[in-house]
Amino acid sequence: MTLPFDMKFLDAGSLAELLELQNIIAANLPFPEIFMLHDEEYLRDVFSRDHSAIGVRVGEMLIAFSIIRIPGLAHDNLGRDINLPEEELGKVAHLQAAAVHPAYRGHGLQRKLTFAHLNVIEELGYEHACCTVSPKNPVSLGNYLSCGLAIEGLRPKMHGWWRFILHRNIRQANQLGIEQKRIAISDIAGHLDLLSKGFKGFRISPQCEGKQVQVFYAKF
Repeated sequence: MTLPFDMKFLDAGSLAELLELQNIIAANLPFPEIFMLHDEEYLRDVFSRDHSAIGVRVGEMLIAFSIIRIPGLAHDNLGRDINLPEEELGKVAHLQAAAVHPAYRGHGLQRKLTFAHLNVIEELGYEHACCTVSPKNPVSLGNYLSCGLAIEGLRPKMHGWWRFILHRNIRQANQLGIEQKRIAISDIAGHLDLLSKGFKGFRISPQCEGKQVQVFYAKF
């Protein structure tokens, strides 16, 4: 069944709804570290910049959202985590957050929101899109990889929680090399080893009950 959704940019008038949706999402997570909640002050700052928040509604109900952030040369610019040259850091935009109400998952909404915000990032003149994803969140990881981002780093970030660092150069298409490998999504040491050897993660295996999700790597 096709979901009759309505996707639009959000403004400060949606603040209370977005905070409520965040809480619903957080309350239904299998692991709390998967999703970082943003406070009211942070979201007000997001809404102060045009096109930084996109929401999806069914009727009047907000069921999904995406947020982008322009980090500038701030210390937490994700370009630093993947060793982008200093002169490229000002061209980075963060896909800061994307989430879907538990009752409305399975309709590809995160991918649709991500593609929409990648278009915004390109229209604003930025060349690099970066985001972080928990190794405990294969669904989100698969969605971002399907949007053309690749795993280029793995770091402990806020609260010491491990995060894949994903990146897409919006102006260049990724070219996969012949040499490919795959490892379990939970194998932190294995990921770090492959990344240190110049591999990038580009897709995951389908999720099957009782089987660990595998991440596929290649040299680009």
